[in-house]
Amino acid sequence: MLYLLFSTLLACIYASGVEQIALNYDHLSTDIVITFAAYDTSDTSAIVLYGNDANNLTLSVEAKGSTYTLGSYTSPMLYKATIENLEAGNHVYYYSVGSDGLGYSEVMSFKSHPGVGVDDVTFYLIGDLGQTYHSEDTLDELSQCESLLKTPSGGIISMGDLSYANGDEPLWDSFGRMKQSTASRIPMMTTLGNHEWFDDQRYAFTAYLARYDNPLVNGERELYYSFDSGLVHWVMVAGYCSEMKSTHTQPCLEEGSPQMDWLQKDLASVDRTITPWVFVTFHQPYVNSNTAHSMSSEGYPMQEAIEDTLNEYKVDAVFSGHVHAYERSYPVYQYERKEGAPIYITIGDGGNHEGLATGWVEPQPEWSAFRQASYGFGELRVMNSTHAYWSWHQNGDLVPEVADEVYFVKNTETGYQGLKAVGSESFTGTPVFAQSSRGEKARASNDAAKLASSRTGA
Repeated sequence: MLYLLFSTLLACIYASGVEQIALNYDHLSTDIVITFAAYDTSDTSAIVLYGNDANNLTLSVEAKGSTYTLGSYTSPMLYKATIENLEAGNHVYYYSVGSDGLGYSEVMSFKSHPGVGVDDVTFYLIGDLGQTYHSEDTLDELSQCESLLKTPSGGIISMGDLSYANGDEPLWDSFGRMKQSTASRIPMMTTLGNHEWFDDQRYAFTAYLARYDNPLVNGERELYYSFDSGLVHWVMVAGYCSEMKSTHTQPCLEEGSPQMDWLQKDLASVDRTITPWVFVTFHQPYVNSNTAHSMSSEGYPMQEAIEDTLNEYKVDAVFSGHVHAYERSYPVYQYERKEGAPIYITIGDGGNHEGLATGWVEPQPEWSAFRQASYGFGELRVMNSTHAYWSWHQNGDLVPEVADEVYFVKNTETGYQGLKAVGSESFTGTPVFAQSSRGEKARASNDAAKLASSRTGA
């Protein structure tokens, strides 16, 4: 009967022992997953209180906790709860997490899933976030943009390389605390990157699986999954797996592998009358003209494994990270511009500690539409079945705020669902730091990160 005593909980809110609160969508548009942590590991059960009134949280659901151990590190108690039977359509719900022993968090709010088959939903995309002040800027400015939306919100899509813990497990906890102000309000859907892959020497993704609770695949927890939101079918591909022992191979998507079998069936089953747009995400790009990661060694295995499948099923766009810069391609197949092929967007510029990747292949390839090394995030507004608007936002220490924007337009003549080529002139930009103390701080920080990375070979 904890919910009856809610008014008495407010006095102990700020003494709460819970932290790292985050949200993500589940496989049903009526459900939301809430995760959080507590350093008091004596109880594997906690509570999520929720409702439509911030002052009267009359509903509750149990959160179940567990810990994991890697080396000498044991995690906090990591809780997961699923709130079911919510009303889709971005309805506002209020919630608080904790228990009598832990205390309760402050009352927070979130918007429910926007619904499936719904026009005019906006998504936010980030990659290679890390945990620097650039990372904080990215989240703060993304959150501000989302709060001003006049259209339904579809949450955040992350391209992987999350905490950059690299085996230093307490960094997962500091990452969870850093992103809480955003992730406790805006659901974030994630895929994994190479820094999650080698976080565990066994390539078991122990921390990622313990801390994130993505939608199931055929009733099982996998590193890959898909979900529907608005007019979009999102496919979250795992470019790394326990079978991978080198980034120059791609066993995760071999023909006949569990993930490739699932991917082909998943793409074949999309009902384009409900979700006419299909977007795929995975961490490592293969359509990219930056020199930081070799497309011939790291990109080629991914391209060999997946490009034909994406082209066959008329995927509209592919989003990746890994390269710490931004690049947008024209519709492209086999490094040739081809109307109706996917557009590829690399957005690995969330703010990680390794700095920006400023080296580019010259001359700029014909398939590359826009490229620039700056920190920021993407905004994708899927307006209807034929038009979507994409914009790339630079963080506030750079100008202009929106550096790249374009409409994606489907060619529906004779029923063909490919994208038309967009734009006609390629462009390579350079970061312009604002003439302010913040801009100068960003410039100095980036220069120091690039120097450190060059010394370590990162």
